[in-house]
Amino acid sequence: MSEPAILHWDRVMHKNVRSSDRVDVGTIISEDGDTFTILKGASREYKLPKSAVEGFNGAEVFLNISYRDLQAYKTQ
Repeated sequence: MSEPAILHWDRVMHKNVRSSDRVDVGTIISEDGDTFTILKGASREYKLPKSAVEGFNGAEVFLNISYRDLQAYKTQ
């Protein structure tokens, strides 16, 4: 089993998130167990599995899913 892309989730709270096609999808607002939540603006919220994270460069979190596929995780 491979190492998770992010080991310390407290370090990525409120960091910007980009989809695999480099679209800005919001900021991380929480994490719980195997999932984390992204908020875009005041109304769009996405809840994703932590396995959807490809990496973190110190400033932004990158997902391994496209913006189109992200829509399946929309909660509001």
